[in-house]
Parts: sequence; C-alpha cells; structure tokens
Amino acid sequence: MPIVNLAIVPEMMNGDRKAQYRDVVQGITDAISKVTGAPEESVHVLIEEVHSDMYSVGGTMLQQAMTQHD
Repeated sequence: MPIVNLAIVPEMMNGDRKAQYRDVVQGITDAISKVTGAPEESVHVLIEEVHSDMYSVGGTMLQQAMTQHD
C-alpha cells in the first residue's frame, strides 16, 4: 500500500483549498497507481498543513518573509 505524506503551507494557496486538495490527491493517486500498478483504492495520501509561522526557507521564517513582501 503506497502512502504519500504531503506538507502544504496553506497561507501560500489561493482559492478553494478543499477543492485544490481534492484535485492534488487525485493527481497523486493517479500518478502512483499508473507508475506502480497499485490499485487506486490502495493509495493513501496524508495532507499536513504547515503554517507559515512553523516553516522557514534559508533561515528566515516564511511568515516573516511573506510580510516583508507586502
């Protein structure tokens, strides 16, 4: 059973996140199933929301970097 862990920073998304998540997990499921031959119902996708105050790039907290660009 393939298991995919996906971390997403929700503050960097625009629009309807629930619809985007559905599309993302379907795309991941399709790709894993096609490449491995695993049936779609055996593919598990876990989405973890990592908020910008808990994520850094290059030593700078993303939340801080985002406010500097506003």
